[in-house]
Amino acid sequence: MSLTQDSGRNWPRERVEQTARAICDPPAIADLLAAAANPSPDEVRDILYEAGGGRGLTAAQAATLLQVTDPSLREQVKDAARQLHERLFARRVRLLAPVCPTNRCINECLYCPLRRSNSRLRRTASSARDLQREVTALVDEGHRHLTLVFGEDRSGIHYVCDMVNAAYGVRSGTRRVHRVDLNLNSSHPEELAALAQIERLGTYHVYQETYDPETYARLHVDGPKQDYAWRLTCHDRACEAGLRDVGLGVLLGLHDPRFDVLAVLIHAQYLLERYNTAAEVITYPRLLPVPGAPVTRDTSWQVDDEAFGFLIAVTRLVAPVTEIVLSTPATPEVRRQLYALGVSQVSVGSLSYPGVYSADGDPEAAGSLRIGRPRNLETLVYRMCEVGFVPNFCVECYAQIRQKLSDDSRQAERYPVHRAAANSLLALKEYLLDYASPETQNVAAGIIQEELARLPRKVRDATLDLMEEAEAGLRGQML
Repeated sequence: MSLTQDSGRNWPRERVEQTARAICDPPAIADLLAAAANPSPDEVRDILYEAGGGRGLTAAQAATLLQVTDPSLREQVKDAARQLHERLFARRVRLLAPVCPTNRCINECLYCPLRRSNSRLRRTASSARDLQREVTALVDEGHRHLTLVFGEDRSGIHYVCDMVNAAYGVRSGTRRVHRVDLNLNSSHPEELAALAQIERLGTYHVYQETYDPETYARLHVDGPKQDYAWRLTCHDRACEAGLRDVGLGVLLGLHDPRFDVLAVLIHAQYLLERYNTAAEVITYPRLLPVPGAPVTRDTSWQVDDEAFGFLIAVTRLVAPVTEIVLSTPATPEVRRQLYALGVSQVSVGSLSYPGVYSADGDPEAAGSLRIGRPRNLETLVYRMCEVGFVPNFCVECYAQIRQKLSDDSRQAERYPVHRAAANSLLALKEYLLDYASPETQNVAAGIIQEELARLPRKVRDATLDLMEEAEAGLRGQML
């Protein structure tokens, strides 16, 4: 018997609706934004002073920052975010690659080219061997951190588990995948319990897309994703099932971005208060015009580069230790600004069909429906180092460092964060030795020396010793 959205003793429909109301109260969010309109410079500066402590901000304070329109005040908000982000993340940007095992989605989301009614798209689902060819291609390029992106194709949770295990099973010489995240539609308790049994499973990402119920209903016209409340409560079920790393997100451009960003920040606070787990990741993809999805050409709520950077800055101040992901294309200059304002992860790639990395995919049959332009990994590494950022391939101390920062923001001045910085340099050194051209090695050597100089002497000396071991052929050494 197939599962239904009313199944399970613990999540009957009444509980779904009650929990959804507890997570998001649209009139209350609108009232917060209305009450915060036209904030005074003194009010904004008081909030920025408090944000500098790295303890986060309240929903009312977040609403006030989101309502800042004066260009000089907006720049002060950005400056505060830059300082806080530099202190907590030390110019490290983690690199990850999205992989689509399947494009057989049965939802009808009007902004998405993968929607069920798009007859231009050839539907296919990878086997475990197909996926391993994809993952091997990525591992051989230097990737260690993957996100498996699933539509709602109803292949079942066993298929999802098989794909995760297949990805972790890839070995190419000494190379392997270190972390696999999931971008998955809202799941049932039984399915989430199965996911929780996967050893080393990364973050469970589910984006609400928009928290405004009316907009959500207009854009999701058929399929399981049509159920706003069921999707909104998916992280509760994940936490109850034992999945502690969860990711939130909205698709900027569907509705008023101030409303949606405030809603996602309130959702993150709700998870922290109710389950004692902070949202590990927040992702803000931007709506881009794509073939097969005419609604994407509606620019009513378009978020330009300046506004996008401002939203990233506010998010960093409200949620200091949460990872913020850049997942849609931006120019090199805009990416550089976003890395400084709060982005701590960047998605490298991809195309929206299975088989693209191993050249088995058929972009012609798939209609060339791009989620984002593919970016050569080494090119991105070169450009990041060139402008003073550290491409971070290390995921081993990912969650524990974030937890220490959550427990005490002053840890930013203590050993755990220095350890994270040192391990990111070790991972970068390994990448350079194994994959990079002499030109990339030269430009990266400068940023490595700069970052080593920032470390305490004892940590720096230990890092240099491990780098010498890496040059001698040892891999996977960490502080």
